[in-house]
Amino acid sequence: MNITLCTLFEGNYHFGVAALSNSLIASGYVGDLWVGYRGPLPAWIVDAPGYEKATGEIQVAPTLRLRLLELDTPLHFTYYKPTFLREMLERHAPEATVVAYVDPDIVVKCDWPSFMGWFTEDGISLVEDVNACFPARHPKRLLWNRFFAPHGATPRRQLERYYNAGFIAVSRQHLDFLDLWRRLCDLVVSHNANARTLKAGGSATLFHSTDQDALNFALTVTEAPLNTAGPEAMDFANGGYYLSHAIGSVKPWHGGHVRQALGGRPPSLASKAYYRFANAPIKVYSDGALAKRRLALAVASLIGRVYRRT
Repeated sequence: MNITLCTLFEGNYHFGVAALSNSLIASGYVGDLWVGYRGPLPAWIVDAPGYEKATGEIQVAPTLRLRLLELDTPLHFTYYKPTFLREMLERHAPEATVVAYVDPDIVVKCDWPSFMGWFTEDGISLVEDVNACFPARHPKRLLWNRFFAPHGATPRRQLERYYNAGFIAVSRQHLDFLDLWRRLCDLVVSHNANARTLKAGGSATLFHSTDQDALNFALTVTEAPLNTAGPEAMDFANGGYYLSHAIGSVKPWHGGHVRQALGGRPPSLASKAYYRFANAPIKVYSDGALAKRRLALAVASLIGRVYRRT
């Protein structure tokens, strides 16, 4: 089985790409990480001695090569995921049998051989979201059925769980699923009349989590086997050991850990995991800056032991 990995970033999410890369190196992954981006590249890439501007490649470790692809799309990257995944299998990595997308605010915590158990050539690999319970006849699912029915998308199976779109692996056998997900994303964009936002309206909005809602409906339309893990697999609950996902608008690299802790929000498991991989072997902070950040994280964690918002 030939596996290739990809991610998407713009702006300060390059800090997350560095940590994700460092975590892959630590896990023992050997291969490429395809990085789609929009806007300027950070100094840790363009100023690196090994950066090849002509090819968009940089060997960040003996085992890991970043392959950079500048993208021109008006869509929020969250809607672009199914298109990017299909391009991986069709154009950029035609030798791959499985392609996995990983958000740049995720790090891999386990060793690569353990992680590889998740991938199969016949299925789709997923992690349950922070709010994973989503019954088959949930009111919103019934509304989705009515919305998508005129567009020829009808559920073929019932699912009881809701999955996060930050990590997904799709085998070449299910290219049609990527087409389905992309088509449903287009319908969601048309419904919300905004292709540049991640969230829409409040929680009761028909499509609040946009591409993720489209993904979860698409999973009921396809009959592909699903290789799934619970929310702990992204550190949404305790006991996980696969991935750590820093969800929300405030990311670990934004800092402000003490201020957030004083406001009742101590550092998350994902923030702590980020700093495990933030600066080696790819270095994005000076030693002094990283030491200050880790000290702030430790102080914030102590504050969180005695005070947190309920």
